[in-house]
Amino acid sequence: MRPRVGLILGGGAARGYAHLGILKRFEEENIPIDFIIGISMGAIIGAIYASGHNVDKLISDAKKINMLKFISLLDFKASRTGLVKGEKIEKYLRGYVKESFEELNIPLYIVATDIQTGKGVVFKEGDLIKAIRASISIPVFFEPVEYNGTKLVDGSIVDSEAIELAAKLGADIIIECDVSSSIDMGVFEKTFYSLANSDKLLPLKKYFNLKRTAPEIMSITATTMKLLKDSSNKNSEKTERGKRVYTIKPNVNNIRWYRFDQAGKCINMGFEAADSIVWKIKKEINIQNE
Repeated sequence: MRPRVGLILGGGAARGYAHLGILKRFEEENIPIDFIIGISMGAIIGAIYASGHNVDKLISDAKKINMLKFISLLDFKASRTGLVKGEKIEKYLRGYVKESFEELNIPLYIVATDIQTGKGVVFKEGDLIKAIRASISIPVFFEPVEYNGTKLVDGSIVDSEAIELAAKLGADIIIECDVSSSIDMGVFEKTFYSLANSDKLLPLKKYFNLKRTAPEIMSITATTMKLLKDSSNKNSEKTERGKRVYTIKPNVNNIRWYRFDQAGKCINMGFEAADSIVWKIKKEINIQNE
C-alpha cells in the first residue's frame, strides 16, 4: 500500500509563490499528495491548487501580477488593529477557489493563529474564503479576523505546529515547504513607530489616524514577535514521531514579503529547491510501497 503523503505549504507572503515551482516539480515526478496543510500564502496556493487549477496556468497568472495590481487589491481603512480590511482580496480569491472545503479535489487544512493564546486554529470544513482570510492576516498589515470570540492572525506564527498536525492526520511522509524569512518583522516594528511620529507622511495620514491606531497595532506586533521563531534551515530531512519529514527551503530569504512582482523569481527558486530533494522523496515512497 502506498504511503500517505502530507504536504505543508508555509507562509511567506510573496515568497509563497515558490510553492508553485515546488508543485510543478512534484507534478513532473508524479509525487502524490494526499492532503495539504496551508499556512498564510500557503493557504492561498493550497486552496487554489486543491480547487483543481492547472499549475502551469497558475504560474502564468502569477507572473502577470505587478505592484500596481497588488496595490489595487488593498482596501486601506482606518483601524486600530490593522491597515487593510481584506475584502478586495477575498473577492479576488473567489475567482480561483471553491466555496467550501468539502468541494476541494484534495483535502485541505488551513492554519491561523489565535493572537490571544498564541495557539494554532485549524480550519477543515465550511467557508474556505473565511479560513484563508484568517490565515493571511499579517499582523499590523491586515485587520485580524473575528472568530468565536477571539482574533485570528497569520498562521505563519505557528508554522512549527504544522508538522505535528501532519503526523496526527496520518501522513507517513511529510513534506514541509518553508518560504519563511527573518527580515520582515523588524521592518514592521520600525515602520509603524515612524508612521505614528513622522510629520513627513501626510499622504498616509489622510487615510489613517496614526496616533490612534498605532498603539493597538504595535501591541499586536509585539505579541507577534514574541511568538515568531526564526527558521533558517536549508533543505533537510529528519524524523518526527516516527515519520519521515522532508523540508524544502527555497532561497527566497531576501525577497520582501510585499514584492508580488517577483513571482517568476520565487517560482524558479521553488522549482530548483524541490529538484535537489525530489528524488529522495520518490525513493522513500517507493521503499515504503514495496
